[in-house]
Amino acid sequence: MIAITAAGGTTGRHVLAALSSAGLPVRAVVHSSARADTVRAQGAREAVVADMTNPGELPAALAGCSAVVHIGPPMHPREIAMGQNVIDAAGRAGVEHVVLMSVTHPQLEPLLNHQSKLAVERHLLGSRLPFTILQPMHYMQNVNVPDCLSRGRFAQPYSLDRPLSFVDLADVGAVAATVLSALEKHTWATYELCGTDTLTGHEIAEVLTSAGGTPVRAEQVPLHAVLPEGAPDHTIDGFTRLINHYDRYGIRGNPNVLRWLLGREPTTFAQYVRRELN
Repeated sequence: MIAITAAGGTTGRHVLAALSSAGLPVRAVVHSSARADTVRAQGAREAVVADMTNPGELPAALAGCSAVVHIGPPMHPREIAMGQNVIDAAGRAGVEHVVLMSVTHPQLEPLLNHQSKLAVERHLLGSRLPFTILQPMHYMQNVNVPDCLSRGRFAQPYSLDRPLSFVDLADVGAVAATVLSALEKHTWATYELCGTDTLTGHEIAEVLTSAGGTPVRAEQVPLHAVLPEGAPDHTIDGFTRLINHYDRYGIRGNPNVLRWLLGREPTTFAQYVRRELN
């Protein structure tokens, strides 16, 4: 049995789908009974409700699992504590392997979400548990294709001229399934997962226009336009730092590792757009 934490989130759903398609039994760890019903419908063999901020709830949630995929909720003020709690509970529950979902370039510590991922990586390295660390790039899924095409607009809160690399979450899920199907080949490994596309906002709009068959313009919007409503200060601070970094530097990665792990070319942004329209 393989546990997935935060299995009802965007990343968790893609990992769950890939593991289920590979025939791997999954116990989805979620934070509410409503999410439990959802993940069962999406292929989880078991669903457990547990609070990752409460270390006392986690050993039972992980009991009997041979591996755990830990996904920390991004921009959460207690993401570090959650990751440390899951790793410690995995050790107490006899889990044999931890797959940690981190981020490309976690050493960019001025970014709060990268800072949190790096702290959890560090805790895992000191745990003595066998591990595989996956470091995905900026998700293609951050671009809502049907919404962009219906509005004729692609909006982002940083420079439209700054290039960012992307990865398809379906490819990330496929890598997780590959790793968990042959753990002996991937123990003690850290893998950067980046696709082949590095695009500016203008180029994203061009791909949307070409693949979607309808004109889409690129527009830079203020930060408050993309913040989650009612977000806590930590989340606002995290997004502010991230947007400022993207605006100044962008973010880039290399596709070679992902290409090797997939055994094929990574999904392109144009392929992602066409898939979202089917």
